[in-house]
Amino acid sequence: MNNKLNLKVELKLKVERLIYVFAILIICLTSCSPLSKIVYTNIQNQAITNDDYTKLNGIYSNSYDTIIGGIKHFPFDGKDDYDRITILYQLFCYNYPETAWRDEYNEMINPLEKWIKIEFHSKDYATISFYHNDVFVFSKRIHGEFKDGYFYVRPKVYVLPLIPLLFGYNFERARLGKTIDNNLVIDYSVNRWGFALVAGSSDKGIATTIYKNKNK
Repeated sequence: MNNKLNLKVELKLKVERLIYVFAILIICLTSCSPLSKIVYTNIQNQAITNDDYTKLNGIYSNSYDTIIGGIKHFPFDGKDDYDRITILYQLFCYNYPETAWRDEYNEMINPLEKWIKIEFHSKDYATISFYHNDVFVFSKRIHGEFKDGYFYVRPKVYVLPLIPLLFGYNFERARLGKTIDNNLVIDYSVNRWGFALVAGSSDKGIATTIYKNKNK
């Protein structure tokens, strides 16, 4: 009797593992289409290469001026989905400190007072810095490569397989370009889902956003 029960348990576990592996493969296949094939491509942009990568340098508003597409967050948390689309969100994800939205007096920062400075040090990486008005707050590096006239940021990919306690995945890609009038354009794709015990959330979508150059 015990042997039969153990066999049933083992069979159930194997089936669950197969379902999990199959689900991850499907997610990988549907999330890894070339970014250039799935984004809006009718924006007139400057073709930037390894030889003139500093053309992307500049200071840009953190809030988009134009958006095509969008990112959907689930479950609804009272925040407009379009408000999530910022340079900080797309290049930092959630890995930025509270000073990104609160000042030294713990007051909420006006979105119009947030600026992002992009400074390429080589064809492989750049520093992305956050400014509250003209005051530097924090920065991070991004790495990637130039191709097709854009800088493709190194993808963010991970899977958390600790079923049933903790499970999730993240497939996130972005590329930076410059419009013919020197504004920043970001093409961004995300497929993220996380679950812990009894709660979970997800972000999914594709967006093309344009950010005004402060120095124009």
